[in-house]
Amino acid sequence: MTDTKVRKENHALRTVTAILMFFIAGAHYYSKATVEGVMVNDFIFDAGRFAIPILVLTSGYFSYSSDGHVEARMGLKLRHILYLIIIYKLFYLLFSTVLLLAGMVDAQYILTEFLVYSPSVEFDCYNGVTGLESTQPIWFIYALFAIYVLWWILYKLKIDYIWTLIIAILIVIVSLILGEFLPIAGVRYIGDTYIFDIADILYPFILLPFFIMGYYRHKHSGWLDDKISNAAVWGLIALGTAMTFTEVYLVGDSSAIFMGSIVLAFSLFLGTFRVPEDRYRIGPLIYIGRNLTMWMYVFFGAACFIMRWVLEPYADDYWLCEVAGPFLAVLLDLAMALAFHLLLVFVGRRMALAKRSPF
Repeated sequence: MTDTKVRKENHALRTVTAILMFFIAGAHYYSKATVEGVMVNDFIFDAGRFAIPILVLTSGYFSYSSDGHVEARMGLKLRHILYLIIIYKLFYLLFSTVLLLAGMVDAQYILTEFLVYSPSVEFDCYNGVTGLESTQPIWFIYALFAIYVLWWILYKLKIDYIWTLIIAILIVIVSLILGEFLPIAGVRYIGDTYIFDIADILYPFILLPFFIMGYYRHKHSGWLDDKISNAAVWGLIALGTAMTFTEVYLVGDSSAIFMGSIVLAFSLFLGTFRVPEDRYRIGPLIYIGRNLTMWMYVFFGAACFIMRWVLEPYADDYWLCEVAGPFLAVLLDLAMALAFHLLLVFVGRRMALAKRSPF
């Protein structure tokens, strides 16, 4: 069994996060492609509820250290997330201003987007700009920032993180009841309120349980590796996949987390640690997973909008606009993330040279 304590880097996890980011970016292109009458994009959204949790599991995992030095530097993590939010907001302020100058949005949209929620404007290959439909991709960054604040406060107050498990369990139970169990039982409304509207509000809170799972997976890695065999991990991945597909069929369109999503996210996360460091290494995906996934998350709203706009003249070409379009949007998103990462590296090197220069 792979010894996670001496592992220098989890290359399999980097690869998985890169692939998941491709699906996240591509799904927000909102393709109208269908297979046997099923909207492929809707299926990816419904079945892919485990994707964001894996990213949060990773954040939780890297928030633990045996000597407490990572926890002590939680303020640094907070600053990094704050910088990310500032970059995100400034970029989309600039992007929205360009849309304003092009006559695609009004000034009210820019103000709302900057102060309240994130892009994007829905751009349809067939009908042009069809409305202001927010995908709210920044919710994940806000939620992660809030979790880091909680972790920092608990550390400062010397409160054991184990107490967060109580909150996490309650969040999971309520989310499963509202988002899965009641809909399967045929309950879709509580009074006059559509039950999935409540599930949508609760969804960001589901990140906390996954962060906690990632943290304690690292803290108790030795125990988990001893108690859970490789065969059990691969079996749980298969079980989680089967449960997810079944739940998508039974529940339908939902923003809630499924039981299968929880099983699949955690078992797949565990599974990446069972892959030996010297096997199945895919250099480009490791590089993307290590350096570009967060920037891809920042830029995918703009990349999807731009690609829809570029392909508008070819709206009659179903294969180009709806089948190839999502892949082209992912490539554009990747290019934007890479360019920005390289820019940051260049600026960082210049600043380091300036500090060392005697003049």
